[in-house]
Amino acid sequence: MADFDLKTGDPIRERIGLIAGSGQFPLLFAHAARQAGVEVVALGFQGETDPALSKYVNEFHMLKLGQLSRMINAFRRAGITRAAMAGAINKTKLYTRIRPDWRAVKFLNSLRNKKDDSLLRAFADELESEGIKIEPSTMFLPSLLAPEGILTRRKPNHREQVDIVFGWKMAKVIGGLDIGQCLVVKNQAVLAVEGIDGTDSTILRGGRLCREGAIIVKVSKPIQDLRFDVPAVGYDTIETMKRVKARVLAVEAGKTLMFDREKMIDAADAAGISILVQPDETLPEVHERPSKIGLPDFMGRGSAQSILRTDQTPVLIRQSRPDALRVGVVGVGYLGRFHAHKYARLPKARLMGVVDINAEQAARVAAEVDAAPLTDYRELMGKVDCVSVVTPTPNHFAIARDFLAAGVHVLLEKPMTTTIEEADRLIALAEQKGCVLQVGHLERFNSAFTAILPRLKNPMFLESTRLALFNERGLEVDVILDLMIHDIDIALHIVQSPLKQIRASGVSVLTQLPDIANVRMEFANGAVANLIASRISLKNLRKLRIFQEDCYVAADYGRKRAYAVYREEEADDSGYPEMSMEEIEIDERDALEEEVNAFLQAVKTGGRPRVDGNDGRRALDVALSISRQIDEQMREKWELSRNVLQGSF
Repeated sequence: MADFDLKTGDPIRERIGLIAGSGQFPLLFAHAARQAGVEVVALGFQGETDPALSKYVNEFHMLKLGQLSRMINAFRRAGITRAAMAGAINKTKLYTRIRPDWRAVKFLNSLRNKKDDSLLRAFADELESEGIKIEPSTMFLPSLLAPEGILTRRKPNHREQVDIVFGWKMAKVIGGLDIGQCLVVKNQAVLAVEGIDGTDSTILRGGRLCREGAIIVKVSKPIQDLRFDVPAVGYDTIETMKRVKARVLAVEAGKTLMFDREKMIDAADAAGISILVQPDETLPEVHERPSKIGLPDFMGRGSAQSILRTDQTPVLIRQSRPDALRVGVVGVGYLGRFHAHKYARLPKARLMGVVDINAEQAARVAAEVDAAPLTDYRELMGKVDCVSVVTPTPNHFAIARDFLAAGVHVLLEKPMTTTIEEADRLIALAEQKGCVLQVGHLERFNSAFTAILPRLKNPMFLESTRLALFNERGLEVDVILDLMIHDIDIALHIVQSPLKQIRASGVSVLTQLPDIANVRMEFANGAVANLIASRISLKNLRKLRIFQEDCYVAADYGRKRAYAVYREEEADDSGYPEMSMEEIEIDERDALEEEVNAFLQAVKTGGRPRVDGNDGRRALDVALSISRQIDEQMREKWELSRNVLQGSF
């Protein structure tokens, strides 16, 4: 018996919400629901949902991926208490193009992981917490579920049946791990496993690994929730299989959506492809017949040896080009050793020698990179065009000065010198000799930092946190010159405004010098940078947060991740601007290799390096000012403590 509106007396028609992805499934769902007398309120997604869906539903809203609040509010306004999800969402966009609102951010951060089942079940729970129950996507379309049987003229042969059984069992295991639902197999070997790239990409990946005859197995998960993520195949699946000459498609009866069934079967028959549909519980046991075949035939194009790595040396040394620059590394301890490795890998460089006062260390690294081991940097004079100087800071000035005076280009680790006077002399000497002087502020080349740079317009507040486990390296300087100088350089580079005031505090814990420091840098344009550095932490952490007028940007240097949170022009139901988040795509590269490459390029072209001597000097000047301020505070505290102990307070 129908319910009636108490005010109008009209019958209240049943309504259902539709969360629509791509493809024809949402249109089929809407049409079937309308035929069943049910009104449909559909929510689509830009770049995913076919706009034509609006013609098949009673109410249609197009959203951006990640607008969870708008989705829930739209359903609530329409009086929706039941909804279904139909159609696919390109999962790769969840990592590249999604800009979630605040509710979506909270939802995503609450997940233990982002596997399909975890994500979808949690999403269903989130909607149900708002009184919206998720129904099976097949509720109006049971006829779309694949019927049992061999649907094509061609039947799988015995070898193919063996592969089907093998692949089926493997697919169930993979499905149980919530990784994917599709496998490509041949000769009882798994060629491809479905990831977030989807079924078609999986078929192409696996099919290209063999000449022809791949078996495609697509099954439901061991505990398949028919409300969402039901396996689906269709005409496009057959077309993809034809591209790689796959021979069999095996899917699960009653738990697989099959679109354009007749067209799909006709295409399979024309291509000689078998389509097998069977329930999981009737999977036969098929035993392999004895065979004279050794390796599977998909190995035929190249022997196993051709893909095995036989070179076990720690560095891949590439052949230098005829015009390669002659380089050397002075100081091959922890960091200098990596400099040597990078040069050895680059065709544009020819590593002539490595220098260390520890002869054993010099010999060890030289053997790794096929260079001459030296204990005196002056032995490189006349033999190199450029050098990396990676010695303790007190030695930087003398070594860099001698090389620059000889016309050798220098990549000088940070901090560039111990005093401003020394820095000025090196800058002047480099200019006089026409040499490149680059300073090793490595974070400028970090992929996370370079990824956020295009989004920075007018930074007004920066917060940088740099924590490091205690290490005996670098203890000849305080934590400001050891660690914080990286963040000082970043702040100066980003803000591009004169520094107005510095407020600093610090404390020594394990050494005689400050091991922890907190600094507030105030700039003439009103921007503020708050920096924290510690070299006695229980973990390593390097993060940067930047606030602008309409955007908040964050970078994790260590994990190579970055994201931005934007204030949208649209307002939410409360009248406040909506917020959305973007996971920034990072072209992950080796920062030190990028730094070394930039140095060599500057030497080749005579251009200005990304971090030149003047950049290094500015960072050093600020760092020394901070150190002096903290030293003075520590002396005052020491004097105060001494006076108290002497009873003269």
